Amino acid sequence: MAEKAGPDEAVSTRRGLSMGQKYIGLSVTLLLLMLAAAVYSFVQVSLASDETHLLTDVVEPLDHELNDLAQNASAEALSVERALRYGGPQINDPVRAKEQANRFAELSDHVGTGIATLARHIATYETRTKRTDIAVALGRLDLELQAVKREHQRYRASVKALLSPAPGTPREQINLLEAHTQQQEVALIAAMARLTGETGRLAAASEAGEGRTMSRSLLASKENLILAIIAFLAGSVLSFLFTRHMVGRVHRLIRGTHEVRRGNLDVTLSEPAGDEIGQLTNAFSDMVGELRSKVAMRQTFGNYMDPRVVDRLLGDDRAVLEAGERRNMTVFFSDLQGFSAISETLTPTSLVKLINRYLSLASEPIHENQGVIDKYIGDAVMAYWGEPFTQGDPVLAACRAALAQRLQVTALQAELPELLGLRRGAPEVNIRIGLATGDVVVGSIGSSRSKSFTIMGDPVNIASRLEGANKIYGTTILADEATIDRVRPHIDVREIDIMAAVGKSEAVRVFELLGETGRTESGLLELRDLFEVGLSAYRAGDWAVAAGRFAECRRIAPNDKPSLLFEERVRLFRKTPPGKGWTGIWVNANK
Repeated sequence: MAEKAGPDEAVSTRRGLSMGQKYIGLSVTLLLLMLAAAVYSFVQVSLASDETHLLTDVVEPLDHELNDLAQNASAEALSVERALRYGGPQINDPVRAKEQANRFAELSDHVGTGIATLARHIATYETRTKRTDIAVALGRLDLELQAVKREHQRYRASVKALLSPAPGTPREQINLLEAHTQQQEVALIAAMARLTGETGRLAAASEAGEGRTMSRSLLASKENLILAIIAFLAGSVLSFLFTRHMVGRVHRLIRGTHEVRRGNLDVTLSEPAGDEIGQLTNAFSDMVGELRSKVAMRQTFGNYMDPRVVDRLLGDDRAVLEAGERRNMTVFFSDLQGFSAISETLTPTSLVKLINRYLSLASEPIHENQGVIDKYIGDAVMAYWGEPFTQGDPVLAACRAALAQRLQVTALQAELPELLGLRRGAPEVNIRIGLATGDVVVGSIGSSRSKSFTIMGDPVNIASRLEGANKIYGTTILADEATIDRVRPHIDVREIDIMAAVGKSEAVRVFELLGETGRTESGLLELRDLFEVGLSAYRAGDWAVAAGRFAECRRIAPNDKPSLLFEERVRLFRKTPPGKGWTGIWVNANK
């Protein structure tokens, strides 16, 4: 029977929503709740706004126009009264009576215009309002306005007849006209009062509706607050659950990154690839796997090549390195003196032990001084210093490495009996070192199938020749002038010779490294000073002075081979002087 998949397997095979979809779903849910509350609140506020607009845009303007109409009607009645008084027998002022009659006619026109304007506004407002009670109130107001209009027309006709009677009209008839006018005035005032009452009822209905709407708005605000609280609580719960789930997964990923930062590359994380965190976790696991591969690769290559070179070959500068670049470098060559003779006296096992120990001791000063070992050639070591591999002064670092390597030979000599299993007769070992500084080409050199990261140029050849020239001068460390010019304040040196190789037009001024300034023995410094005087006399052709100074050098250091070499040259030149134009350059027969 087939086994059922476990819950973890079910989860791992199920493809879920992405983080973006989860966040969008949560956000849309909360937004819908807030939108519903906002729409409800908007509707209630709109109703309140309509009631407020009704009061301000309809009731108040109508009330204002009605007040103007009432004021004009009152002024109209006052002008009639004054016209009658000024035209009566007591004052009998026809001019002023005429003015008041004209004033009445003017005011009567204003009243008629006001009634017409008020009628138009009422008709307009009836079509705009949405409330039935307001529409009914406006209809009653329009009926009362029409009654006011009729009463005003009658009142105006009666006043006109009273103020302009036909000539010869009896007094009794005029009294009847005056009484009729008063009756019309009372009827007009009554109609105006009914119109004002309807306006008050309209205002009361509007204010009552506004009050009800404000109550609804307050209730809507409370309901909106409740909806907001519900949305907040629902959102908080959903956000808490969602965040706790996501943060837990992120914390696992963070713990994994901390482990990787501490150097633990055995971290393995797996997540369903449904959302971004799952994809990120799986990508992190893939990255850790790549890091493990790169570390293993670096460790493997690091046994054959300097790790700094490996980093550059595996990094972004790979294209530049493969194309080659010109840089100023200090090149270093070292070799065990008499290695061929030593190897003939040792067993293969002893020889391997000796060479491995020697190369380990020889490599330490190079690594400690930031040098890059280019290759091992049997017992020879080739290295170089310069940007971007060396921080600080690369030339001084190379010279210090050479001086330190000279001391390593002493340590190797002390270890030889135990290393080779010999009680006596351990071979004597010595070292030769050559240094040269100049522009070289740095890059990957070789065929399309096999390449080597190395350097090429004249400084490489010069360093190699100087290493070999130690055989001639009996010295340990020789360097060219380009190297010495950059370390004179820090390194004590002795100029040895001006040397040219066979077939080479340019000669090299050769110097011996004695030690770091302030640490060199005083006897060596005295020897150097005497040797330089003898060397100057030698180049000037003053053979007697040169011979004397070199002899003094041998009294200080009987085994100083450069002094012995130049004494021999002086004897030869005394017998066979050099030709004219001699510059003191010694041509080395070796390459």
